[in-house]
Amino acid sequence: MAPGPSGATSCVHPSRDRGLEAKQGKSKPESKSGAALLVEHARSPRHKIEEGAQRDADVTIPGGSPECGGSVVVYLKGGDNGKVEDLSWTGQGDTISMGATSIVVERILSEDLSMEEILELDYGEFIDSLGREIIGSRTRHATLGLSTIKGAVRLYQRVGSREDPASDAH
Repeated sequence: MAPGPSGATSCVHPSRDRGLEAKQGKSKPESKSGAALLVEHARSPRHKIEEGAQRDADVTIPGGSPECGGSVVVYLKGGDNGKVEDLSWTGQGDTISMGATSIVVERILSEDLSMEEILELDYGEFIDSLGREIIGSRTRHATLGLSTIKGAVRLYQRVGSREDPASDAH
């Protein structure tokens, strides 16, 4: 099995969340811990399409594997000046993969990140923001959404540059 963006190669069966839901109770009431935030987003995902596909997406790209924590499909609609006009997703998987995907999509949209800023997002920093102790060896689960979104951005940039005749002229 090829290593993921974090270098991890192991898979854990998606139904084994290793007590993540139990760990959420240890957070302070005024701020959610990584575990509580992951569980909240997994239970009530943001920007997730429940049925069908986003019809006006410029790019639709799958990522992950059901045997390795989860799989997602990301729908990206590009905007002006390298911005993201819309970003949504669908998928199935464990608490970490679904919660982390919801968190990163919400962050991208709420912070109005450009496509270049999305590509610059650091996997290690994202893991740290979720809680490295919570993620443990399941870094591929936690970065599934982010890596798929980055793939969607790269595909959008390639397709967009091919469709623009001015980019071929030198």
